[in-house]
Amino acid sequence: MRAWRVEQFGEPTQQWQLQEDAPDCEPGPNEIKVAVEACGLGLPDVLMCRDNYPLTPPLPFTPSQEAAGEVVAVGEGVDAAMIGQRVMGTTQFQAQAGGLADYCLMHAGAALPIPDAMKGEEAAGFFIPYMTAWVGLVRRGHITADDTLLVMGASGSSGAAAVQLGKAIGARVIAVAGGPDKAAFCKSIGADEVIDHRAQDITKTAKELTGGKGATIVFDPVGGKPGRAAFKATAFEGRFVVIGYASGEWPLISLPETLMTNISLVGAMPVGFSPDVMRGGVEQLIGYWQQGKLNLSSQQVFDFDDGLQAIGHIAGGKVEGKVVVRVKPR
Repeated sequence: MRAWRVEQFGEPTQQWQLQEDAPDCEPGPNEIKVAVEACGLGLPDVLMCRDNYPLTPPLPFTPSQEAAGEVVAVGEGVDAAMIGQRVMGTTQFQAQAGGLADYCLMHAGAALPIPDAMKGEEAAGFFIPYMTAWVGLVRRGHITADDTLLVMGASGSSGAAAVQLGKAIGARVIAVAGGPDKAAFCKSIGADEVIDHRAQDITKTAKELTGGKGATIVFDPVGGKPGRAAFKATAFEGRFVVIGYASGEWPLISLPETLMTNISLVGAMPVGFSPDVMRGGVEQLIGYWQQGKLNLSSQQVFDFDDGLQAIGHIAGGKVEGKVVVRVKPR
């Protein structure tokens, strides 16, 4: 089968290799084999190639943590009735069988049916960004329509999902992005205000936009100095939701700083929850999508042969929304 493979660690544009005769994958117990329609790429795929990610698989491996496609085979313990179903979800990338290939593996319990009206390209970029936003904002952040949400990295995949989910729930959303093009993108997906961190001070501008109070909830997949600036713009009794470190480092926040302002530091990652919790989150998100409150058409789509261009796009910080690779058109 065709597959993009990482044989050595390093920069992805130098180390990713397209193999026309890569080893096929066969489902083990509780696994399914999926003929990939499309797959999603993200910053973790860059970091894994650099060997700078907690879940980096052993070499050699196929990138892409999520995919969408049709079940073509099932392993032991899986109902054969799944064969022929269109599913989306996380891939078995840690077992070296990621989605950037003709076929990938998924755990049967983590595969979710794709709504009939949802295209493969939309489904491929749905689960990780929107479930990251859902876990961070709904499950862990307890967001309500009364909140003011500050979204860091708002033009990226999880940030863009958080902007849309925050608006779907009815919160006021302030997006943080770099440059006029990304600022315009954030406005196009529903942000009420945008802070251009290249031209504006994050802390000062967020305080000005909130009448000096700050944001009641911060969604931070960036970390580093920008994350630190966002923490300083968190309101009294606010929640600072820790998502990731796209900047290359975590924000420096000392525990005593949370005391006088009663700020909660909240870790959030869509792993470890029961299947019922995860399915409940997906059902809520699909409901918002069906109501037109989530825009899955804002993805940046690349063809399979352009895998290097796709990962270079992410590594170069050019992402607006979710990067998706079209493997088999539907």
